[in-house]
Amino acid sequence: MKERLSIELLTATSALAWFKYSFLPSGNLLAWVFIAMLVDLVTGIIKAWQLNEARTSAGYRKTVIKFTQYAGAVVVGVILGNALPQDYEIVSYVNDGLLVLLIYIEATSIFENLYAIDSTSQFSKYFIAPILRVLTFAIKKSPLAQQNDKDESNIIK
Repeated sequence: MKERLSIELLTATSALAWFKYSFLPSGNLLAWVFIAMLVDLVTGIIKAWQLNEARTSAGYRKTVIKFTQYAGAVVVGVILGNALPQDYEIVSYVNDGLLVLLIYIEATSIFENLYAIDSTSQFSKYFIAPILRVLTFAIKKSPLAQQNDKDESNIIK
């Protein structure tokens, strides 16, 4: 009986491992996306508390919507990976690239929250602000962004 149970367990474990390595994106990257979302939520709550902003259900609902959108994007990637022949390695690179992009978005949001919590400290000036500029490519100070703002204001008038 024990021998039969161990063979069945080994077979089930092998099938699950094959499924994971064949169809799912990197488990480590999925875990980092979840951790980044959790840290973003916590820093957002701290920011709201620090700035005396109301924490409403609408704000928490945005986190649920964001999680749903991220999960939907990952599921679409998995479905596309299963629809294509297994010898296309590009699908795994695209799926992992999608997860890296989600981590980048969350990291940018975390640093924006940290900077909003305290923008006057030395740590914020010399550590958080430069990293935030690098993450956002200093878009607000870019001459192209300023030119687009001028063009849009001329169109509105």
